[in-house]
Amino acid sequence: MAERILLTRLRYIGDVVLTTPCIRRLRENFPRAEIVYLTQAPYDEILREHPCLTRTTTIDLASYGLREAMLLMWNLRKTHYLLAIDLLANPRSALITASTMARTRVGAYHLSRSWAYNVNVRVGDEIRSAVEHHLEHLRKINLNAPFSLPELFVTREELGDGERIMKALGVREPWRTVLVQPGAKWQAKRWPAQRFVELGRLLRGERLDVAFVAGPGEEGLVEDCETKVPGAHVVHGLTLRELMKVLSACAAYVGNDGGPMHVSAALGRPTVAVFGPSEPDIWFPYEPGGRAACIYDGVDCRPCHLHFCEHVKCLERIDARRVFAKVMELVSART
Repeated sequence: MAERILLTRLRYIGDVVLTTPCIRRLRENFPRAEIVYLTQAPYDEILREHPCLTRTTTIDLASYGLREAMLLMWNLRKTHYLLAIDLLANPRSALITASTMARTRVGAYHLSRSWAYNVNVRVGDEIRSAVEHHLEHLRKINLNAPFSLPELFVTREELGDGERIMKALGVREPWRTVLVQPGAKWQAKRWPAQRFVELGRLLRGERLDVAFVAGPGEEGLVEDCETKVPGAHVVHGLTLRELMKVLSACAAYVGNDGGPMHVSAALGRPTVAVFGPSEPDIWFPYEPGGRAACIYDGVDCRPCHLHFCEHVKCLERIDARRVFAKVMELVSART
């Protein structure tokens, strides 16, 4: 019987993406194992087609009651996992990991949850990168786990789907289109909408198409940007998998610090991320000189980790021409 391994990260988009180096390193250490990834729906869509995963399994926390939770834990228990690694280590994921009764259960040390694991991980303050933080869970059990970049995959057929989605929206040449996403979950991470408008106009001046992408609840913001950039398009209502298809078909992506930025970079697409209060050395593990670039301003009040800010000085000071220049550099390097 093949060894069975459970890797868990329940949420969110970017956090799941940043665990993908662990998937590859687990496969290298256990080439014949059944490797299962447990996450919340719809984040499992991100991991579809990953060659190092056997399958994903999901939990819908919005509808889970006691009966569903007990059934999940029973199914995990009877699967007989050899190894279970919890990369979130909150109360719910700790309980899920403990319920597997795996021979080795790995999770970050916390006084109230250490009982769930028989390998408790304490990551030193000198380790900044979120990717390295996750890989420490593998190293703690003596697995070979050198740093590697996050990675996601789409098929050739899905690339064609992405082109068809864009053309249905009126974009004649998706491969000459820059996807621009002005929204973000937290106000303090949003580069001013007017800067995105300025960027769109600059890109149109270079005869590139521009498509403003709306996440859930961002439709009004995106439509307002689109009306101010002649010839621009709007993309909304995409599932996560459809977003991946569209990203793969287009020339580049520009957005704020957030999940879609990580998806684009992990797909190997030319990606420019605008960072405000967050720390790139933690949340932007992509290689300098590669296809992903991070732009931020070193104001004295950052990093502040705020979700809301009265002045957003760290983002206000980033000029649209600076972002435009980086986009053009990455697009030119690709052609």
